[in-house]
Amino acid sequence: MSALYYPMIASDSNELFNVIEKYCHIHNELCDFSTIWHYTSAEGFKSIIEEGEVHFTHNAFLNDSTERTHVFDIVETVLESYSDDSSKNEFTEHLLELFHKKKEDPDGVDFIDPDEVQIFIFSCSLDKDSLPLWNHYSKNPAKAGFSIGLDVNEIIKMQFREKMLYGIGSNLYPVIYDDLEKENLVKEICDAAYSLWNLDDVNKDEIIKKTYAAIRIAGAFLKHKAFESEHEARYIFYIQNKSIESIKDIIKFRDMHGIFTPYVIVPFINDKTLKDVIISPTLKSKQAKSYADLFLKMNGYNMTSKTSQVPLRF
Repeated sequence: MSALYYPMIASDSNELFNVIEKYCHIHNELCDFSTIWHYTSAEGFKSIIEEGEVHFTHNAFLNDSTERTHVFDIVETVLESYSDDSSKNEFTEHLLELFHKKKEDPDGVDFIDPDEVQIFIFSCSLDKDSLPLWNHYSKNPAKAGFSIGLDVNEIIKMQFREKMLYGIGSNLYPVIYDDLEKENLVKEICDAAYSLWNLDDVNKDEIIKKTYAAIRIAGAFLKHKAFESEHEARYIFYIQNKSIESIKDIIKFRDMHGIFTPYVIVPFINDKTLKDVIISPTLKSKQAKSYADLFLKMNGYNMTSKTSQVPLRF
C-alpha cells in the first residue's frame, strides 16, 4: 500500500501543518499499512457494532500520564539547541514562555483560551493479535476482548473533514516512539515557524500561538518509548476552543468519578470499513466465537470472527 496522506484543514497555519504532513508522510512509508486494529472489551465491541460509531477520547483521559505534557519536554530540548544562535533568542523566549505557562497545570484542561487546541483520540494498533493489548482487555478469564480490523482506505473515503470549519481537523498516523524522530519533527515545526516570524509585517504573537497549536497537534502522535510495544496508530480529531460549539451534535460526556469527560462520536463503522474481528485468548474462545458470529450476522455483517493465535489461555 502506498503511504497515507491526510490533508489538514486549510488555515492560515498551512506552512506549519504541512511540516507535520510531510514528516508523518515519510514515517508512514516505513509502516505501509492498510488495516488498523481497535482493541476493546466485549461491551465496547457490542456498542460499536450496534451503533456503528466509535468514540474519540479526550487526550486528558488516556492511560499515559504524560500524554499531554510529553511534547513539552521535547520542545524544551529542541529550543535549547537554538541557544547558540542569538538571532533566535526572542522567538525562543516567547515560545518557551507559552509552553511553560501551559505546563504549570499539567492536569488542567483549558476550555477558555479561544486558541487552545482540544484533541480527541481513537486509539488503534498496527498489530491485530497483540499479547500486551490482550492483557489489558482480557483481565477477566470469563470475558473475551475483541480486536476490530478497520479498512484504512474506506475510512479515508468517509472522513468527516468536509463538514469541518476553520480550526477543526482530523488525521490518522502511526505513533512515533523514537526520541530522535520526535525531536526532528518538533524542530522542523519550530524552524518553519521561525521563518514565518522573520517575515515583514507579521503578527508575531499569532505566529507563537499557531506554533504552539501545531506542536500540540503533532504531539498527539508522539509517545514515550515505554509504550512502543502497542505499535499504536491514532486517528485524531482536533478543534480549537473558538470553534467547539460547532460540534455540539457529536460531542458527548460521560461521568468518570464525578468528572464530566468529553468525547466525540464518529459514525464510520459499516460493512465496508469493518474488515475483520479477532477474539482474545480466553478459556471459552470457541463459545465466544459462536456467539460473536451470530451477533455479527444479526447486525447485518456477512463475516465470521477469528480466534487469537496467541498460545495462551487467561
